[in-house]
Amino acid sequence: MKLQNIVFPVDFSGRSHAAAPFVQSLARRYGATITLLHAIQPLPPMYFDMGAVYPEAFDQEPLTATLEARLRAFADEEFPRMATRCSVLNGEPARVIVDCAHELDAGMIALPTHGYGLFRRALLGSVTSKVLHDSRVPVWTSAHCTEASHRAHPQPRLILAAIDLKSEAEHTLETALEMARDMGAAVEILHIEPEGHVTSAVPEVEVERVLVGAAAAGAIDVEERREERTEVITNGESVAGVVRRVALLKRADLVVIGRGSMHGNLLERMHSHAYSVICESPCPVLSV
Repeated sequence: MKLQNIVFPVDFSGRSHAAAPFVQSLARRYGATITLLHAIQPLPPMYFDMGAVYPEAFDQEPLTATLEARLRAFADEEFPRMATRCSVLNGEPARVIVDCAHELDAGMIALPTHGYGLFRRALLGSVTSKVLHDSRVPVWTSAHCTEASHRAHPQPRLILAAIDLKSEAEHTLETALEMARDMGAAVEILHIEPEGHVTSAVPEVEVERVLVGAAAAGAIDVEERREERTEVITNGESVAGVVRRVALLKRADLVVIGRGSMHGNLLERMHSHAYSVICESPCPVLSV
């Protein structure tokens, strides 16, 4: 993987501290620089008589300086003696995060999300949704980093690669295999088919073809530490439900999915399932 830069948005909550061990582990392994980013949401305008609109004026320099100091303190606490940069920027948070990642040619955005138990689907947040939609950069998310006691596993032992054999499947598998190689982890390949589509051994053949292509692209030996399985969606079970069930069964530490293209029907767009997979996954998700 190309991980020279990791963009890590920080809101100073327990979620940020909970995600830090995973970010630190990746940065150390790949020699990456961590960009700690905080976005200042623009204040809404103030409305006066006659319909005139005036922006609220305030001295922003002290606020920016305070936030930069807090970012530096966070960096010193979570990433001691590591290459970090701290940046406080003005703008809508999702746009700031995506623009920063693209400008830095970052290899990953590490975005802890605010999910809470059974209600996390409703509370995952518009920022996460917008970043997933707009980013060309892989996005790591976890709906379980709600407090520091639930810290992300710094070195995954089992990575679950969920694919649907569409155009992005090879890239998804390549990413999972490279991470597994670099971290000494096992890989399980989960191929999901809708009910009625599995009529022969063709899916298994296609999975093997995609696997061989991904391995060749990354010059990876895949004869060790990997398993394959095909799950058929039946009885109305969702893609996210299948991923959650298998991830729990296998005790996966990380799920890797492709977001797909912006076109095509629902079965051709893992992008359409990424948000729900993140909501329901029992472990962090990397969307590539």
